[in-house]
Amino acid sequence: MTSVSRCGEPSQGVRASVLDADEDVWVISVPLPDATLEPLTAAEREVARLVVDGASNADVARKRGTSVRTVANQLRSIYGKLGIASRAELAAAVWQVG
Repeated sequence: MTSVSRCGEPSQGVRASVLDADEDVWVISVPLPDATLEPLTAAEREVARLVVDGASNADVARKRGTSVRTVANQLRSIYGKLGIASRAELAAAVWQVG
């Protein structure tokens, strides 16, 4: 994966990566505002950050050294605490606050 910026240097903490240059598929990740994550435990914050960055449950489990089931349980807890129901809503909540 190659990090790039088409409009100058990205802001601090923002990453843009081309997944497939032929298809122009981009992944952009930004730091999560602390206010959005305030009700979460440290582990849940880490899971939320990884998920918003596009990681699957299996990716998160591998990176954190836990099981996929643990990640699923943590996501359920995150969704309940933030009053959301999906990864898309998690990303949207982060963008609204940020």
